[in-house]
Amino acid sequence: MAGPGKLMNPRMTLKVYPRPDTFYRGKSSFNFDAMRSKIMLERDRSKEVIYLWLAHAICGIIIAPIGFFVMSCENIITEQKTHYL
Repeated sequence: MAGPGKLMNPRMTLKVYPRPDTFYRGKSSFNFDAMRSKIMLERDRSKEVIYLWLAHAICGIIIAPIGFFVMSCENIITEQKTHYL
């Protein structure tokens, strides 16, 4: 087994708990929420809102004709089905 300062093989030791090595204790990460950072709080939101509404409008313009076409096809198929049965 591994000791202090030695690394464990991550593939072969997945079922070993607790880990016999202590290498992971030297690692750390920042606990920071991106949306509460100074950059995100002080950003200019006017363009962001415009782009968001523009993206929603484009999606609506693309999806609406597709939905209308699918609904029309469904109605035609249903009418044909009831007519011939």
